[in-house]
Amino acid sequence: DEESDLYDALHSPKRRKLMCTAHYIYQALYVEGKDSDITVDILNKHWKLHKVYLGQSQYFNSMFSGGWNESNKSFIKIEVEDPNITVEAVDTVFSSFYLDEISVEPCTVVGVLAASTMFQLEGLIEQCCEIMLETISPITAVQYHQAACNYGTQKVKEKVIEWFLVNLTDYFVKNTSRLQDIDIDLMTTLVSHPDLCVIQSEMTLYNLLRKWVYCRLNPTSDSKVDNTTEVEKFFRNYEGNGCFLLTDVGLDYMRVFRQLRLIHLLLHSQDHAAVAQDRILPESWLLSAYKQQWVTLLGVAASVDKGPESLSEKYFNNNCLRCGRVICDGDNRSWRWNWFSFGIDLVWSIVDKAMMLGRQRLQFDYAIRPSDHALIVQVEIMNLDQKRQIKKRQKTEPTRIVLSRNQEVKLMTLDNDFEYPLYIVIKMQLTNHPSAECQ
Repeated sequence: DEESDLYDALHSPKRRKLMCTAHYIYQALYVEGKDSDITVDILNKHWKLHKVYLGQSQYFNSMFSGGWNESNKSFIKIEVEDPNITVEAVDTVFSSFYLDEISVEPCTVVGVLAASTMFQLEGLIEQCCEIMLETISPITAVQYHQAACNYGTQKVKEKVIEWFLVNLTDYFVKNTSRLQDIDIDLMTTLVSHPDLCVIQSEMTLYNLLRKWVYCRLNPTSDSKVDNTTEVEKFFRNYEGNGCFLLTDVGLDYMRVFRQLRLIHLLLHSQDHAAVAQDRILPESWLLSAYKQQWVTLLGVAASVDKGPESLSEKYFNNNCLRCGRVICDGDNRSWRWNWFSFGIDLVWSIVDKAMMLGRQRLQFDYAIRPSDHALIVQVEIMNLDQKRQIKKRQKTEPTRIVLSRNQEVKLMTLDNDFEYPLYIVIKMQLTNHPSAECQ
């Protein structure tokens, strides 16, 4: 009956933590230093501690149990060369020996990670990593990447790289004040990565790199101001008659610009003119891209190249045309990119939770030319949270599609819980480039 169940419940133990015990230990032993048997001097601050508690650290456990000179001393001085390790960070680490939980603010987590790594505290390192993973944002991304490289936290490094791949050509195009904090190694990794999300076009990425170099070479300039004219003047009037990347200063940046997909950079007459006038890229690079595009155009015009038959995933990822768009609530949900596309006029649209692709018939289409043309396309749609971390994503596999004129196909059906703005990333291959046979 009901009462027997209630009596049974009286004999079911309920566990409750007595916070007063932990608080007493922390207050009496750590804060007041009662019965301390060792004093540790770090960064000119003395901590009165207890060897039995310090033994939780592999660093101190080895010190006290091994043949170190400090084994039997009651005072030790530890030199710290890492600038990330502060008095506050050391205090957080030492206090963790006396508490069953600690509070770490994201603004100090790198210092705590540095100190935890020094004292070999795997549990605290793991907690710092969890905090960092939760708080990657435009404010913390560069600092977290540097910390992940310094202290070997691979999971954090991978997550930060993923964050940059999504945000580089959108957030940093609009907020260039943080561009100069990205070092050459990181930028090389991002631009060469097959999963880089390019919003708008390859020209957007080129302009971003141009501004990035300018900010790094002119750190006192007001990078918050839209100073496109100043950036153009800087490169177009740079010393000598050659290109910037072949100068002593420019050589450091060559490996970054080498990752640009030049055949997709030169798809509009205005873009071609701007790249030529900037004199950043070597002319030999541009001539190679012109040649490849011309040979491809001849193949398409002769109906020899009717689009890719099949491509390896590696070739597709490393050579495809990268583009993207951000669609906010109320925006036009049908668009095209106004660049040269070998006469294949593609219109993209969002209709009733579906991503659609249509091929329009151009006025100069010739009836004698075959109407069918193939392409390989991959679509990814994302929602981002306030920290610009991925909240939701949906992605297709690279798919070969054959389109006739005035034909439309569905590429993806969006899940119902997608919200605006939508971050749409598209990769596609319209032709069989001559180099594809060599891949």
